[in-house]
Amino acid sequence: MNLKPSPEAGIADYRHEYWFALDFSAYSKALSSQDSIYLYPGSLEFSQLYLWKQSQIDSLTLTRIGKNDLKRNDLTYTTYVAISTQDLFPDYKLYLKAKFYRRTPLLDNKVFYFSDQISHRSYYGFISPASFRSQVLGFFFLGAAAVLTVFNLILFFYMREKQYIYYGSFLILQLVYFSQISPYLANAFGYKQYHLYFWLGTISQLGINLVYLLFIRHFLDLPRIMPRFDLLIKWIAGGLTVLIVVLSIMIWQNPYSIIQTQLMDFQRYFMASFAFGGVIFLFFRYPSKLKYFVIAGTIIFTSGALMTMFFLNLDYMIAGSAIESTIFALGLAYKIKVIHLEKREAEKSAFSTKMGALRAQINPHFIFNSLSSIQHLISSGQKEAALSYLTKFSKFVRQVLESSIDVNVSLEKEIELLKVYLDLESLRFDHAFSYQINTPDNTDLSFFEVPMLIVQPFVENALKHGLMPKQTGERKLWIRFIEEENHFRCEIEDNGIGRKASAKLRPLDHRPSRGISITEERLKLVNGNSKKTQIHLEDLEKGTKVIIKLPKL
Repeated sequence: MNLKPSPEAGIADYRHEYWFALDFSAYSKALSSQDSIYLYPGSLEFSQLYLWKQSQIDSLTLTRIGKNDLKRNDLTYTTYVAISTQDLFPDYKLYLKAKFYRRTPLLDNKVFYFSDQISHRSYYGFISPASFRSQVLGFFFLGAAAVLTVFNLILFFYMREKQYIYYGSFLILQLVYFSQISPYLANAFGYKQYHLYFWLGTISQLGINLVYLLFIRHFLDLPRIMPRFDLLIKWIAGGLTVLIVVLSIMIWQNPYSIIQTQLMDFQRYFMASFAFGGVIFLFFRYPSKLKYFVIAGTIIFTSGALMTMFFLNLDYMIAGSAIESTIFALGLAYKIKVIHLEKREAEKSAFSTKMGALRAQINPHFIFNSLSSIQHLISSGQKEAALSYLTKFSKFVRQVLESSIDVNVSLEKEIELLKVYLDLESLRFDHAFSYQINTPDNTDLSFFEVPMLIVQPFVENALKHGLMPKQTGERKLWIRFIEEENHFRCEIEDNGIGRKASAKLRPLDHRPSRGISITEERLKLVNGNSKKTQIHLEDLEKGTKVIIKLPKL
């Protein structure tokens, strides 16, 4: 049953007090058999209900903040007061005085409901479909917000970036504000102390906007990319911080202050205007694709907030916040991916630069030796040998220069370079040695890559310290490439004098081969700075064998 005010009451004005005469005369026959009734005053802010109790006027306080006589349904936000039918005025009326501060309803549509005891007991355990739908939506948002908050805390401790803290705070503050949709959530945030809950709900609205701005600053890296726009955001964030302090003081002194209401309305309209203006500015001026996540999330969230303000239905804002939170989570994931790819590119560039620098240290060493050999042949009158040597040398240099841009070359190309190099050294030492290169059958060597001239220093070492000091017998060199599961095993074997005899021939001021140490470093880089040894030396009965593990690139 319901009671309606007289027509043409108009929109409530905070400067006026309003009196409502609740006329029960039409229900007098039904009330004569009832001991009491239950009145549901609805969303009145500051109100007193006047009764006729024991032949004198008495009153009940219906104002939520502070001490009051209201009771609340545990399943919904419905408030009520129990009134004895004996406390009605003789003309079957009750009188209610109210003031409206934060809300200005159209009083023509204001309806007061009441029920008898039996109907009240049924209503007390009833949840309307709309309330049930809203509470399910609220708990869904609670679960999603909790998961995303934990995820962001993990990211913060891992990456130490403030954007994750701000985003997590953004989710928590939204959860506080949306707790009003469910009594169970509201109780967790102090609903029974309504003054505290009212302050928390108001401040959470401002906090949502504040941490949102701080999140956007760090998410888009505005201090570095758009410093002037960032300065504007910092000023607005500072203004919101001041407003939080001011409103906190006002709420605790007078929660129904009209100035507090006006400041909140101004803040809402200002932030909505700034949000739409900001996304337009970012769309045209911000260089990265990250802006699309901010633009989409901001438009959806702001639209939901405005629809909630105009239609007084919080479901719009919850839906907008859920979609926005999902968009921002995807944006963070995208940003992490971009940072990871940029890091990989930087590491790859640094790797290429270092590999090129190391390779450049090898080439001059060989070129110097080759030019010295050509000089020796010319000075000793061996013109034909010098021309042959020069032809092969120019071919080798051309191949090296053609591949100078690339860090790696195909294994086929590497073997071809080795053959040219060995032919040069054979000419240089007057065909004093022979060599044999074996490659795996049924394997396309052009498909696999290796660092350029990665084997050459070991071949040079075998010639210089193993074969050439050998005084008697045939000098032979074997180079074998054997394919294994994750790498190629390269074996360089000679039948020279061996490492022990070679060490005895070295002068006291001998320095270790620079080419070998550089190659070892190159192999470490190729294998991701692995601590596993990639080069193994084996002393044979006659000569030495070097085994190199070359990763398949």
